[in-house]
Amino acid sequence: MLQRTWGRLGVSDASAPFLPLSFRLFASFGLLVLHLALPVEIRASGPGEQAYLAALLLMFLEALWESGRGLTAMDRLFPTPRLPWIRWNLVLDLALVTLVIAFQGVVQDRFATLYIFPVLASAFYLGTVEIVWVGVGSSLSHIILVLGFTFGVIPPFGMSSSVLDPDPGRLSFLLGGASLQVFAATLLVVLIRRNLDRLRTDLSVSEAAVDEISALHQRVVESLNSGLITLDLKGRVTSANPAARDILGGAIEAGVAIQELLQLGDPLALRQGREHRFEVVFNVEGRGRRILGGHLASLRGASGRESGQLLLFQDLTDLKALEERTRISERLAAIGQLAAGLAHELRNPLASISGCVQLLQNEGAPEDVRSRVMGILERETQRVGDIVSDFLDFARPEPPTGMALFLPRVIQEVQSSWEMDPRTAGLPLVTDPVPTVSLRSDPTGLHRSLMNLLSNARKAVKDRPDPTVRLSCHVSETSLCLTISDNGCGMASEQLDRLFVPFAGSFEEGSGLGMSLVYKFIEAMDWRIEVESTLGLGTQIRILLPLHQEEESMASAPDQA
Repeated sequence: MLQRTWGRLGVSDASAPFLPLSFRLFASFGLLVLHLALPVEIRASGPGEQAYLAALLLMFLEALWESGRGLTAMDRLFPTPRLPWIRWNLVLDLALVTLVIAFQGVVQDRFATLYIFPVLASAFYLGTVEIVWVGVGSSLSHIILVLGFTFGVIPPFGMSSSVLDPDPGRLSFLLGGASLQVFAATLLVVLIRRNLDRLRTDLSVSEAAVDEISALHQRVVESLNSGLITLDLKGRVTSANPAARDILGGAIEAGVAIQELLQLGDPLALRQGREHRFEVVFNVEGRGRRILGGHLASLRGASGRESGQLLLFQDLTDLKALEERTRISERLAAIGQLAAGLAHELRNPLASISGCVQLLQNEGAPEDVRSRVMGILERETQRVGDIVSDFLDFARPEPPTGMALFLPRVIQEVQSSWEMDPRTAGLPLVTDPVPTVSLRSDPTGLHRSLMNLLSNARKAVKDRPDPTVRLSCHVSETSLCLTISDNGCGMASEQLDRLFVPFAGSFEEGSGLGMSLVYKFIEAMDWRIEVESTLGLGTQIRILLPLHQEEESMASAPDQA
């Protein structure tokens, strides 16, 4: 990863061509060919021409030998050598530049720019201090070369020779300009090198962090107990963790279609950012029928575009078996609680009936006692009948039938039933103006539910100094809210939690199944019931249901109470 990053930044690494060697090879070869190809009239010539050509040939052969050695040893034409050979190659490049400038004429300032190349090349292979020394060496080489030829210290060579009357201004400009170029290049290279070193350090730290995160991600994926499979855009497997192979009971080859492993329908139609949950039955060799459950979600790349799909699943066989056992246990516990409640409710009236029978068997009992006993016997028998009837209604699995009902008639018939009940004597039912709308419901079930709720409100306001029971209706655009409220004793939080549990009522009167019947009816009609109560202040119960456009009298029902 780091080598690829250096390559994008233009920095040489072990696999990139070694610049000093490649420069010397091509430069020496090109200068030889160019010198020999040019006509004698226009090419540079002078003393030491043969030595110049021999030096170029030697540098070319040395570069060719070094390249061949690298090709043989490392299978690369210009491999980067070790640090001593790097320094040796930079010295040879500096010597090549000096040779060319000396033969072409030291007075031509355009050739002094060639000293910049060794400085630039050193940035990729040497440290900051050594880069500075390369720059100093290049500048000193040029100064010695110019002064040596100018003052005759160095014998004539090519186009360079001694000057009888050197111009100090021209000489200063030549030396100063060349040195300025070299030192400017050195300064730039040092700055670049420092930035590259800092960048190399940052990249190394980032690479280590990325490697650590990648390793952590790999460990997390391999440690998952859930199966994890990634898919491409065509629904083919690209990877799978060990848990996926264990759950599916075999190897998962890359490129296989997910439909050959799990029958999930068409996963490609479930894309566009939506998550698809599934549960399938899968036969695993040696383990039989297994139930697998999970979800299929989109897998997005760094750009946010979908690049595939992610399948995460688990073996739910044991969990499903545990849920089934728990469900059966809960059902048995509920049946036991219901049976215990029913036995408790029946025990009291049966005890009264048994006592009455014993008194009637006493022939010497006075007539007024026998008459009172008969009344008790009739009342308790009716109580047993009510308990059994409510229990049968609660246990009956038949769903209620729905028909269009006119709300004002529903409220009118409920108010009539309230007024005809002798237990409500002296307690008026307060009703607000009723909206002229319709609803769809089972008439008998709705009437019985409202009367059960009103009956509980009547019991709650018993012994209150100013008892109030109210029935109100509120209409929104598409729904209706029936509200029954009272200022009675209210309920504590524990009572609210068990409000709809059979035989959990706190009133002495009644069978204990009224609120359970209400809840069963509300759920069967797909309505919603909300209860708010404060101990000592009262209770408010709201029934939320949809509106209906048709009108039909509730009184037409044969079982209307």
